[in-house]
Amino acid sequence: MNEGKFWELVESAKRECTPRLSNQPQILQKKLEALPPQEIADFGRIFDELHAKAYRWDLWAAAYLIEGGCSDDGFDYFRSGLIGLGRQAYADALRDPNTLVSQPTRGVDFSQEELAYVASQAYESATGDEMPRHEIPRPKEPMGEPWDEGAVAEKYPELAKKFGFK
Repeated sequence: MNEGKFWELVESAKRECTPRLSNQPQILQKKLEALPPQEIADFGRIFDELHAKAYRWDLWAAAYLIEGGCSDDGFDYFRSGLIGLGRQAYADALRDPNTLVSQPTRGVDFSQEELAYVASQAYESATGDEMPRHEIPRPKEPMGEPWDEGAVAEKYPELAKKFGFK
């Protein structure tokens, strides 16, 4: 599986799910279960690579504003949800987190913890075995410049306004 097919699967599941994306992980898992085991494992690897690439202070600031606060775990779930929004939203957010102002709501639309487990669950369902592990280099700290909680709304005022951050 290549990154193009990865995004096709994510976006296909997004189109088929309910408006608030609440069942996107289940739809995506069914799609993956129909694939050969190696493609499921490749999907998991690509997901983890994209997840690690989004481990950035600027995106964490956006998540903080959108979610009304954001812990370490919350930022993991946010990045999973960011991938679930699709290729364009993901690429745009990495280029400029302000682009997330175009997303409709907070909560489920952004934070989708279950998306992080879709590949391993699909692999186990399809094969009866655990998915082989892959090593993805993960930075110890987010990339970029840290931000201050007291000034984060000034960094992204459009996000703060849209998502009611005070």
